Amino acid sequence: MDEYSDIELVSQADGGDARALQQLFERHYLTVYRLAYKWCGGKEDAEDIAQEVFVKLVRKLHTFRRKSSFRTWLYRIVVNTSRDFGRKRAADKSLTAAFAGEQCRHNPVGNPGETLAVSRLCAAMEKLPRAQKEAVVLVTGEGLSHRDAARALGCMETTVSWRIFQARKKLKKSLEQET
Repeated sequence: MDEYSDIELVSQADGGDARALQQLFERHYLTVYRLAYKWCGGKEDAEDIAQEVFVKLVRKLHTFRRKSSFRTWLYRIVVNTSRDFGRKRAADKSLTAAFAGEQCRHNPVGNPGETLAVSRLCAAMEKLPRAQKEAVVLVTGEGLSHRDAARALGCMETTVSWRIFQARKKLKKSLEQET
């Protein structure tokens, strides 16, 4: 089943094929978990979110209309589930902490100058409005295009571009004030 596209697997899974559904889970679990972790900052919380995402996936598979890629549609479910989870846990600060952790993993040597720069960036990100943080995490942290981030966030592509533009201005200003 590895040779099937996501769209083919969705069609098969929607028709009751449990193997196709399992293949979708296996293919996308790490992506879902990674994004959930960036949102909440904790392993157990990310696992809970990922589990909830796949429960929702099973229930909502028939609503996938193929207007976007399956991956983008799945990102939307992850974003919405993570938002719900965040509201329940009031964990607004952990988004920035997770982003910092992700940046630190890309700097395993632990160069003190770079570690300080990441810490300053994370502190500046903490001051951003949630919508701007979400756009930055999806585009910068996950590598989504502005179009796919817009679909995942349920807004227009220009809105994502504007949020990132505003976030960059605020981050630059915040970082300049510290020096």
